[in-house]
Amino acid sequence: MAAADYDFLSKRASRGTQRRVHRERLNVALAYLGALRGDFESLLRMARVIAVLSPEVDAAHEFERLRLTAEFAWRYQMIRWKLLTGMTPLVQLAGLSDLVSGLSVRLEQAMKELGERAAVAAELASSMNRRGMGTV
Repeated sequence: MAAADYDFLSKRASRGTQRRVHRERLNVALAYLGALRGDFESLLRMARVIAVLSPEVDAAHEFERLRLTAEFAWRYQMIRWKLLTGMTPLVQLAGLSDLVSGLSVRLEQAMKELGERAAVAAELASSMNRRGMGTV
């Protein structure tokens, strides 16, 4: 979708081919944008599950999730509008992709920490049961 691509096409392809290429690239960009939205929504569902399982979740975490949701929705709509009006917001699209990737990395870290805590708790419970402390 770079300007150089369209410049190249304008010198070597017919108007019909240029329109078709533009339409196909727009459809690809919109599909990619839709996939980003699906990934983001999936990550938000996962974040809710992690929040339920995590004892440290507080209002600040909930506010951060709300802020990210609002930021994503705003940026998503702006990029979509720009694409539909013929602009090529490549930098903004990459930024939105980075936002989703960053959330994914943060959730992966949170799941790793929960897993480590669960392993420690299981080991502690197992240790107590071996010593006869877990029986009543």
